[in-house]
Amino acid sequence: MAYNAPYTSTTPMFLNETLMDPDEWSNTTYEFVNVSVPDITLFEFVTEGAILTLLGLLGMAGNVISLVILSRPEMRSSVNCGLQALAFFDTILLVSSITMLGLHKLGYRMMLLHRYTFEFYPYVVLIAYPVGLIAQTGSVWITVGVTVERWVAVRHPLRARFLCTHTRAKGFCLGVLIFALAYNVPRFWEIDVVKTADDVYVAKPTDFRMNKLYLEVYYIWLYLFVMYFIPFLTLAVLNVSIWNAVRRASRDRQRLTRRERKEMGLATMLVCVVAVFFVCNILALFCNVLEMLELYIPALVRVSNLLVTFNSSVNFAIYCIFGEKFRKVFLRMCLCGRFGRTKNQSFTSTLHVTQTETVRSQNVATSPQRGGKESLPNGNDTSSL
Repeated sequence: MAYNAPYTSTTPMFLNETLMDPDEWSNTTYEFVNVSVPDITLFEFVTEGAILTLLGLLGMAGNVISLVILSRPEMRSSVNCGLQALAFFDTILLVSSITMLGLHKLGYRMMLLHRYTFEFYPYVVLIAYPVGLIAQTGSVWITVGVTVERWVAVRHPLRARFLCTHTRAKGFCLGVLIFALAYNVPRFWEIDVVKTADDVYVAKPTDFRMNKLYLEVYYIWLYLFVMYFIPFLTLAVLNVSIWNAVRRASRDRQRLTRRERKEMGLATMLVCVVAVFFVCNILALFCNVLEMLELYIPALVRVSNLLVTFNSSVNFAIYCIFGEKFRKVFLRMCLCGRFGRTKNQSFTSTLHVTQTETVRSQNVATSPQRGGKESLPNGNDTSSL
């Protein structure tokens, strides 16, 4: 028989609690196969167990649908490439969140998951913990990258045609992945599974993790700068600039071209994405600062973990609300009853290829003198989601 329970420490964002020493467990226990097992509070069970798991599962479904839609040829663009990467990292983040927190907490009071919580969890956390932090790093910096792309598109539209290309976007996403992997390599040596005097196995921090220099330099300060201070400041400055441009454009909307209106609409949607990011992660920043000061408030950590999970789950809903093109493609897919193109349908960036081709065919048939030179949308209008 094996089991373990969380511990409190200065831990990044949604991973604010993963391990703990047996003497830190709650005094409330119950018997499980002749082993005394710590109980958890009802608030912890509901927030980090039931609600977090439900949110995570719904978010994973939404992210997978987003990946399918954004990967379609008619959705090809630099910004959509970044949003694909964001959905990918968020999905991995949700899997880690569910396995490390959701299922683990549910297992304390649900017989169906007892074995997971008290036998498999110590080994699951060895992988879920570093992989979750890799995904978290990727999610944060992809958000920064997409914001920079929108800032260039809104503030410097002529340069955007050359700077914000699909190829550059793919290169940036690959660079973020490499950076996230390299930055979080030490995380794989932070946790180990050990056997206690009671012949049970628990996940505990290693000596490497508890090294004072490592804690102060990498675990606390470097993490705060790389994951909070630098990205938060960048997002704040750029989004204020984007929002000011959107407000000015809304006053002169009648003078804007169709492409410019699309750029502003997409910018508004991404400002919303970043606003949700700020709201959902600001409490995590506060919790990390408190823990750096050796202050720990369990209720805040529970809510913080829930908010970070919500942030990784909600983007699909934002795309559906603000992304007209995204919404149309999604509705077409639902009506077709499957993901993918139908035999008699295709889409361009404005979703009107079929209708346009029909009109062209009729014009060519009735007006041969035009030489069949009707022009079609070229499918290169990739500014709008």
